[in-house]
Amino acid sequence: MAGEVRVIEDKATPIKKEWEEYARKGNWTVKGYEIVRAPSGPGKIEESPEAEYMVIYRPHGVLYHHSYGLVSKFFKGLIDRKFLGTKCPKCKTVYCPPRVHCWNPACRVAETKWIELPLKGKVHTFSVMLFSAEAFLEMLPFVLGYVQIEGADTALPVQIVTAPTDVFVGQKVNIRFREERKGDLMDIYALPAKGQTVPEDSCLHANKKNIQDLNRDLENTYEFLNKRFGIKKADVKKRWKAK
Repeated sequence: MAGEVRVIEDKATPIKKEWEEYARKGNWTVKGYEIVRAPSGPGKIEESPEAEYMVIYRPHGVLYHHSYGLVSKFFKGLIDRKFLGTKCPKCKTVYCPPRVHCWNPACRVAETKWIELPLKGKVHTFSVMLFSAEAFLEMLPFVLGYVQIEGADTALPVQIVTAPTDVFVGQKVNIRFREERKGDLMDIYALPAKGQTVPEDSCLHANKKNIQDLNRDLENTYEFLNKRFGIKKADVKKRWKAK
């Protein structure tokens, strides 16, 4: 029937069965509370008087689902170990992440064509993540880079698996697929290509104090990981070895 949604592949039913009931339990109502004593007021913590606080626990759960729309082919490609982008037939701009229509005003939203891209690129810019949302805490510290894939005119966010003190703008990287893939950008990561040297004008390395400050902050992150998850500094550094 025209317009009918037909399920071609179903990897969601077991997930819905497990998580829909959990989501229903999180309805924002207060389920419990604690009474605690903690510092209060301005000034140094060790000099502040204590006050009594009530801490409430209000669970919230949601099973969120949405469509990738007309860029679904890109995310399905990740599952199949294919790296896809789109190319405008008029101005030849290559988009990765893909865009279904060209954003060049002269092309008048021309429909792009799907192309397969090589598994390599270069770092356009990056951030060293020393804290993150809950889902990524155990991955800290990590480098989040915007990588321009070879042949593409845009860049996409990718985790760069390397020591935070070793990354630099312009660094050549190779894209790798994770063993377990679910259809999102975390299905891939980047590894620096071998045989590269840090350029003299690297924004991170041009000033020794930058590296000193970063190493200081990294130590704070290692301490947090050890206290929160029991993850040792040595275990973190093992992640950065080439895979």
